[in-house]
Amino acid sequence: MNSERNARALTVAAAAAGTADTAAFLGRRRHLFTRAPRRAAGTVLGLALWAGLGLSAAAERRPGRRTLALAATVAAANAVLLAAHLRAGVVRPRAFLGAGLAALALGGAVAGVRRPG
Repeated sequence: MNSERNARALTVAAAAAGTADTAAFLGRRRHLFTRAPRRAAGTVLGLALWAGLGLSAAAERRPGRRTLALAATVAAANAVLLAAHLRAGVVRPRAFLGAGLAALALGGAVAGVRRPG
């Protein structure tokens, strides 16, 4: 029971940090909406996924399919984002932060799933 609560707390905390980081990124780069609207749209989508993951994890006592799917989607999206930054040679610590937070959120969601037996 306690480990399930800790796993849930990990997912919620990682999602909150990911949401805050993404919102701060958008807040500092409002010009993206006019100069690079597709990049801005992708970031807004990422913000929605992070926020949705946090809300889903907080609402469920134990991670369900929705939370697991959101955590996996956020992790995959952040892995692709990190790969794109690595390929372009524009890697900053923030790219690793998002991927790390996504891995923590997914790990917490998976750890919170009740195993049969």
